[in-house]
Amino acid sequence: MKLNTKNYKTLKTKNYLKETNLLFFYNGINRSSNNWIATEQGLKTLNFSYYKIFNKTTAKILKNSIYSSVEPTINGTTFFIKPNNNCNVLTRHILLNNFELLFFTMLAIKLNNKVYNLNQLKTTNSLKYKENMLLFYQFELTHLKSSIVYFSK
Repeated sequence: MKLNTKNYKTLKTKNYLKETNLLFFYNGINRSSNNWIATEQGLKTLNFSYYKIFNKTTAKILKNSIYSSVEPTINGTTFFIKPNNNCNVLTRHILLNNFELLFFTMLAIKLNNKVYNLNQLKTTNSLKYKENMLLFYQFELTHLKSSIVYFSK
């Protein structure tokens, strides 16, 4: 395969999606180079690294992958932002407020092989699989009990 810029961008985007377990999709704004230096310094103090994705290439990659539900969110200037290895605890305050100061708005989170968009994050209490399954089981159990009571009358 001949290596050109389009192939390089495609490989790098695929590598980010495949190799990174915790990845944030953020929408940003285009800035001049002087303003971008302050943004890079802010990301470095928060212990995050970034990769600016290219819309057409990334949309095509996402459409043909298991992350096809995220493809409509990729429009405008979009960034993959991942925490550095020495990052401590990630809180909601860091993810939402500190990035808004840098003019980033969150679109989605990739956690292991699942992608959660912003609406799902607002309604989800936890991103832990066991807690979500327990909540789902409790819901099904109460739903089953209420339907048995309804049909027995």
